[in-house]
Amino acid sequence: MEDNLTNEDRMHGSIFVLLKRFVESLYGYSTWVNLLETSGVRHAPYHMNEMYPTSEIFAIVGKASELMGIPPHQIMEMYGESLVPDLLLIYKKYMRPEWRTYDMLLNTEKTVHAAVRKEDGRTSPPMLLVTKKGERQLIVDYHSKRRMGGVAVGIIKGIARYYDESDKVEVTLMTPIGEERVQIVVDFPRLV
Repeated sequence: MEDNLTNEDRMHGSIFVLLKRFVESLYGYSTWVNLLETSGVRHAPYHMNEMYPTSEIFAIVGKASELMGIPPHQIMEMYGESLVPDLLLIYKKYMRPEWRTYDMLLNTEKTVHAAVRKEDGRTSPPMLLVTKKGERQLIVDYHSKRRMGGVAVGIIKGIARYYDESDKVEVTLMTPIGEERVQIVVDFPRLV
């Protein structure tokens, strides 16, 4: 049993702490406590710099889906969108002030994800391959065994909202959201 615990995929505590804040902002503290209880999570509160089993996020989101009647991938997408202001604040030093949605997406892997990996070697953000298709389209290939493509879609939409470009960005899934590889087309038809 010990080997199972040490080999289990683990995620950075910040993901859980921010999930708690997301749930509480929408539904209150009691909903968060209920989700933990019904999903079987029975340990001390999550801490920012600890690592926790990835299975716990799926258990919590699964129960949230049941209780709220929202598909898990939609909850993950909403959660991803809510992460953006915090992520951009934390990793601001790695971004250029002139960047907007297009440049942010184009540079996420080599700036933000590289910084995440450098700052804490225990973390393993998904691999993103972003391909430029002209000045008005990006193809985002999300790769992760965690199958959290909904979070990626939410983050893309959250970045567009952060830069006040939601009306200028169209996000289209080209593959099913729950796969290890999710391909997302991001069009910028109304960029000036």
